[in-house]
Amino acid sequence: MSFEQPEKRTASGHGGWQNGGAVMGRPMFGKIETLGPWTAHIQAMDQALVSNDPGESVRAWRQAYSSALSHPGWLGLLTVANASLRLGAFPGLARDAAARARETYWIAFFRARQQRSLNGVLHAAEAFGVLGDHSTVEQCMRVAEGLASRTGDAEELDRVRLIAARLADHAPQVERSGAV
Repeated sequence: MSFEQPEKRTASGHGGWQNGGAVMGRPMFGKIETLGPWTAHIQAMDQALVSNDPGESVRAWRQAYSSALSHPGWLGLLTVANASLRLGAFPGLARDAAARARETYWIAFFRARQQRSLNGVLHAAEAFGVLGDHSTVEQCMRVAEGLASRTGDAEELDRVRLIAARLADHAPQVERSGAV
């Protein structure tokens, strides 16, 4: 079974995961970049990154964030969170970039859950996995399993369980064993 998602187009030419400071080498489900009111701001942020202008990069990211937050869906928030990770290329911004991404992933997760979007919850789970937040991945997967159960579709439930197993395979062995 594969994770199916709507067609996505990269807005900035940057892959959300490959260039977003991801810990894993490649995304499990594909990149999540989408076009929307945040696109021009992310492109401006990426241009400022190329120009080595951290102030302009952060300003453009904040505008992209505001645009995605004003939009009712979850896809824009995931796109903007991925872009936030690219700000970590500047010395001194890595911690703030990861914190912004985490906060934005949470908002995307809550919206996806509210909208009963199984794909949105699964994308959020993967994003938290990329950040190394495996306890949150487990929480997202419990929500995903609940959403899949409500549909009554056995294939969807199997798909969620398969994805949960794949995400657990990426979790550090120490965390999975319960050791601290």
